[in-house]
Amino acid sequence: MSRFDKFFAGFSFRDSTPDYAPGDVIEVMVTGEDSGTAVARIGDSTLRVEDAPDDAVNTRVLVAVDTWDEADHRGTGTYRETVGESAF
Repeated sequence: MSRFDKFFAGFSFRDSTPDYAPGDVIEVMVTGEDSGTAVARIGDSTLRVEDAPDDAVNTRVLVAVDTWDEADHRGTGTYRETVGESAF
């Protein structure tokens, strides 16, 4: 393995439009609300979080993905639990 290969081992670019499958459980930051529903933005993707508590904005939560549209990078998920707060 060359020095170049060793230096870049495990290196990858982060995608601004990740894809998820129904059933995936992910940790997201709730960044806002839309019509009373919590919304998490993951890069350029949007996930509506159903059943989130009223004070969910600016908290990290676990969400079970219910639907995901790979073409539009939008989906819905169900709130599982709050795992942290914003660092701001």
